[in-house]
Amino acid sequence: MAPRHNLLAHLGRAIAIAAVLTYAPARAQTPHPAPAGESQGEREQLERIVFRAFPEADAYRGIHRDVTQSQRLKIEQRLPFKVHFTELGRHRLLVAFRGRRPVGLVYCRTEEAEWGLTKVAWHLTLDQRVVGFKFLRGRNRHIKSLERSKMATDLGGTDSLQVAKLLAAHDKKDHKRRDKSLVSIERTTLRSAAKALAILETVWADQIETLSDQANGFDLFPTAVRFTRRTTTWPLKQEGHEQDVHVKVLYAYDSDNMFLGCVVWTTGDDGVEQNSLRWAIDRNMYILATQPTENRRDVSLRKACSQLKGRKLSAPPTPDKPLSALAAMLGTLVPDLEKGRRR
Repeated sequence: MAPRHNLLAHLGRAIAIAAVLTYAPARAQTPHPAPAGESQGEREQLERIVFRAFPEADAYRGIHRDVTQSQRLKIEQRLPFKVHFTELGRHRLLVAFRGRRPVGLVYCRTEEAEWGLTKVAWHLTLDQRVVGFKFLRGRNRHIKSLERSKMATDLGGTDSLQVAKLLAAHDKKDHKRRDKSLVSIERTTLRSAAKALAILETVWADQIETLSDQANGFDLFPTAVRFTRRTTTWPLKQEGHEQDVHVKVLYAYDSDNMFLGCVVWTTGDDGVEQNSLRWAIDRNMYILATQPTENRRDVSLRKACSQLKGRKLSAPPTPDKPLSALAAMLGTLVPDLEKGRRR
């Protein structure tokens, strides 16, 4: 195991996360002049799209990105079908906020459909899963019913891998007795979902991770005004099994720069399978909560997480608490990383 005093030498550059962001105009506020190249009508349309997708939101902002050549190749490799080069140019991701907390994403795509171009707004979670979709433009007569169809229900909560499975199943299905126009717009919609998620995961991965971290931070520490993030890998030996645990820590600070607590994500394996956990820790290094970040039904894992609630990280491991060795490791690691933060 590497000496503690060498730990900071292995850290990447610290990523500071701004807790106060510049928002687009919130509802009930006087709108600011529309950005160059964007009409007032377009701006109002974007506001309707965002606030209908996420009614709890009171503001939004856009993040613009140009797709690079290397990103284009990655996107094409992710998709099981060809993408025309004109589809991957400059893109804008809309982020919905409630106060300072990000609540969701909206990404609009223009697709070539059976009866001309159609525009689809994709509503997405911060962990890049489909919430729903809305057609903003299109002449196919099935558009409205498609938004309330079984396919729309099946798309809810899906990630890129699950969308790919839905698309493959649709392509293999026998559509001989079905309306050709309906089959066409279904395929267009599924392909649009696949492209939207592939582009998000490739082009905006760093910003979306920051937004997701920020949402977790505000959920646990609503009075925070600033966050910093640290990542590292730490060797852990437990019950004869040696593993490298990947650790990400999000530290929360108040307006006086006082440490409020942190959210920690750990990923490692127990010799059988990989476990990803999220820890909530207060300023005194007591565990507020621990839970799997995936939809795991492992009763023993959830029980071990529950047993750690209220326990101090630095408490010595005990045989009846299988996660306590990991907690004790964090009891050393988390304070060390916090000491090395950039103010």
